[in-house]
Amino acid sequence: MTLELRFSRQSIYFRGIIQHSIPYDHEIVTQIELHDVEGIRRSFSQGLDPNSLLGGKPLIQELISEYTRGPRFKECVRVFGDFGLQFEDQALLAILMDDGDAIRKIIGRNSEIVKSRYTLRCAYTPLFEVTLLHVCAEFNHLSCAIELVAAGADVNAKAGLDTFGFGGHTPIFHTVNQNNNLSADMMDYLLSRDADLRTSVDGLIWGRGYDWETFIPAVNPISYAMMGSLPQMHRDERTISRVVSTLMKHAYGIVYTAANVPNKYLS
Repeated sequence: MTLELRFSRQSIYFRGIIQHSIPYDHEIVTQIELHDVEGIRRSFSQGLDPNSLLGGKPLIQELISEYTRGPRFKECVRVFGDFGLQFEDQALLAILMDDGDAIRKIIGRNSEIVKSRYTLRCAYTPLFEVTLLHVCAEFNHLSCAIELVAAGADVNAKAGLDTFGFGGHTPIFHTVNQNNNLSADMMDYLLSRDADLRTSVDGLIWGRGYDWETFIPAVNPISYAMMGSLPQMHRDERTISRVVSTLMKHAYGIVYTAANVPNKYLS
């Protein structure tokens, strides 16, 4: 089963009424960008409908698809829920909130959900025809990941392929050069569950549709981690080096720490 989340009336219920559209300069857009939990709560408390449209798409898409990462993401999603977000797919909603109890109950009713596929717009590694475990890896949602794996989710499940044949990446790809290394918990967990670091894909389009869109050819999770060195990724060189060392040790038993970090020539 493939569920492409287009944020249409087929994906999110709209209570059968015309939704209010808000402009891009509305304060909620900045609050979402900053993961300002209290700011979002204040906007909804003052009457803004969490089911409002932004640019013709549900406001929740702005939160899910943009580039900020961190533990406040799931808190922001919960605030949307607290104020009446209408969201059809309760399994995906549980994952976005990292609600382990909720996803466990959903799995109890339908264990096949761990094999379901989703497509979401993503600022970084593609979320195209991915499993819920890929989504957990992207947002560092460990509580739900543990429940999914316990229910039989494949830690080496491959994402879908786009029209060029790019994709096919496993969940750990989403963790190895994440913004501010904020998927480190998921990386460590997937490694503990024997995530395959030797799987290579023909290519990935990182940040597809964004100003920083970048084609990255012929990569495995370790070489993909090194792509954090690209200037448009804005990753820290020391962090990249530590991650690569960890992955090399796990995959090949090689203990090596790069000496020239940060690179003297570039400094």
